[in-house]
Amino acid sequence: MSALPHDVRPLAVRVHEQLSADIIRGVVKPGTALAQEQVAAQYGVSRTPVRDALTQLTMEGLTTLVPGKGYIVNALDEREVENVFEVRYALETLAVKRASGSYTPQQLLRLGSLVDETEIVDPADSAEMFRLGQAFHLDLVAPCGNDFLVGVLRSIWKHPIQQRITMTYRHGADHQAKVVGDHRSILQAIRDNDPDKAVEVLGRCHDARDPNRA
Repeated sequence: MSALPHDVRPLAVRVHEQLSADIIRGVVKPGTALAQEQVAAQYGVSRTPVRDALTQLTMEGLTTLVPGKGYIVNALDEREVENVFEVRYALETLAVKRASGSYTPQQLLRLGSLVDETEIVDPADSAEMFRLGQAFHLDLVAPCGNDFLVGVLRSIWKHPIQQRITMTYRHGADHQAKVVGDHRSILQAIRDNDPDKAVEVLGRCHDARDPNRA
């Protein structure tokens, strides 16, 4: 952690954003105690915005306030992982079924381009793998005709728990190969107007027990 760069936003927002990013990327490890005084000194701010930021992190499930110890960074719980993938699978299944037959040639081309990009990116680049995975899944559901449903899925991808899963759980060529294979299969099912097949592959993408899940 280091001093915050110049920014016109409220200090609490900036501290929260930086702490959240550090936790999500694994810079700040699970079990770390975040003392308000220490964080304030490192960021060059007063304790008030730090307290507000830590409160927000607790609401998001990234930290826990432990009496006598302060705010402790939570480990990523397997139940949390299962919850995220369960909800995403249910919502994406609904969206894909609604979108069946509605994809334009341009939308299919865009999905194919995202798969191609995923195949050539450095598999150790978690941030880029996250970006491409998010783009594919959101573009996949975009034609469903339900803006609220798409908005809910966007909010899930922005949630710290989802970001933490993607940034810290999977790295390497095996994960990349599985993601590319699954996404190509989904795209082919969409081209074949076979939503049931697409949903079947989505089930593999969202299997919380699979270390190479998408």
